[in-house]
Amino acid sequence: MPDPLLIDTKAAQDLLSIGERKLWELTNAGAIPCHRLGRAVRYCPRELASWVASGCPCEPGSATRVRQEVRA
Repeated sequence: MPDPLLIDTKAAQDLLSIGERKLWELTNAGAIPCHRLGRAVRYCPRELASWVASGCPCEPGSATRVRQEVRA
């Protein structure tokens, strides 16, 4: 079975080894890359890996920079 393109919040928490509250804090600040599909929030494992490789930047808006790095 191929790797999923997007994962839900529980899988993202497990992948990053962080709690639900911290994930939502980073998501709402725009610090971690995510995709909003209606009311659902999903995460791309490749973008999360790039976010970690960038040093897990927590400043607001850093998700945009990480997403650009993945596309380059």
